[in-house]
Amino acid sequence: MASVSFALDVTAVILGVVAGLCAWRSSAWLARNAAQADADASVPPGWTIAPVLAESQPADGRPLVSLLVPARDEERNVGSCLEGLLAQRGVRCEVLLLDDGSRDATATIAGRLIEAHVARGGAAAPGGDGVATAAALPVGAPEHRVEARLLGGGPLPDGWGGKCFACQQLADAARGDWLLFLDADTRLAPDAVMRALTSARAAQVGFASFLPCYVGDGWPNRLVVPWLYYFLTALVPLPEVVRVAHPRLSVANGQALLIRRDAYDRLGGHAAVRDHIVEDVSLAIAAKTAGIRIALLDGHRWLACAMYEGGRQMVAGFAKSFHSAARRYPLQWGALLTLLALIGFRPWVRLVTAPSALERTLALVAIVAVGATYAGLLGRFRQARTALVAWPLALCSLLAVALGGGVSGLLGRELAWRGRPVGGRAPS
Repeated sequence: MASVSFALDVTAVILGVVAGLCAWRSSAWLARNAAQADADASVPPGWTIAPVLAESQPADGRPLVSLLVPARDEERNVGSCLEGLLAQRGVRCEVLLLDDGSRDATATIAGRLIEAHVARGGAAAPGGDGVATAAALPVGAPEHRVEARLLGGGPLPDGWGGKCFACQQLADAARGDWLLFLDADTRLAPDAVMRALTSARAAQVGFASFLPCYVGDGWPNRLVVPWLYYFLTALVPLPEVVRVAHPRLSVANGQALLIRRDAYDRLGGHAAVRDHIVEDVSLAIAAKTAGIRIALLDGHRWLACAMYEGGRQMVAGFAKSFHSAARRYPLQWGALLTLLALIGFRPWVRLVTAPSALERTLALVAIVAVGATYAGLLGRFRQARTALVAWPLALCSLLAVALGGGVSGLLGRELAWRGRPVGGRAPS
């Protein structure tokens, strides 16, 4: 028993150090891509995309980008989100926001904002897509025209997840050469779309998602959510995600997902993952399977995200992801649980309870390895260092949510998100 315990101590140290090296390498690669994207952003408006991406490039070198936002019960976020979308410059855009059966004032707020823009400029939205249209607005010069449309979502069909169906409706209504799917809790800088395109160009990919700067006053956004940077850079070798063609080495962040239209159609769109809750990763796997290069890139300087309003919403949000992950990828879910226990919980216990100085030293080394990596990532992505103070509690909380949500999924229990079922039976 003592030998097993010692082996686990050593394993925790090794995992902490390897994760730190992976985070350093991923961060360096993200920085190089961002630097190249910055250089490309200075290219005149007639720029063209690199040859590997040229299949869908318009003749004038200026692709139309469709900014697609599914919104359900997002009255807290939809105003700020829309304002950022309508302020885009340097690229041709259309904005489509779909009200997905909201039970609050989401549609009212969105409609009022669009109508206010129309009153200032005025334009008729292109019709013929069979979806309810509110209005459209040209912003800036004609070549940088932004058209905004409010779409009414249809009833959710059997076998579909709510977000997947909303995104598929948005894609069906979109006219862009590129599709940029955004969550309603995101905020864009005025040059965000241009930088997203140049980042994808620099990485030479047809499917890109982006790491935002997590913001928000609630303690979940300040103390728990920043651990996503650790999971997505320290536990995933981001340079190899681009280079290795095997579909299982895939990662994506559905808060901001950019994909070429022809690539989206080739992988089957959201219909290919219609009943997946962790649809971003499933789309990335489908993209690689279809031979499309993918990447997770850095957008924290021009993309912000306020994920959760409070602890209850955070638990529900993470639980639904772990619920689905355990049902579809039980081995990966089990591996993540083991990792969280080994690096986030056990070293702190061993620091106090280990019988020998050597074992306590190993526990301290594991803690320092994880803490130093996390501190570096907090600085890299402009997060408050207060998150470092609370990291043992934050990781233990995530471990508990991952265990509870995953077990619910494995047992087929019902779980609801914003009034809709997530696996299992429909909520009563």
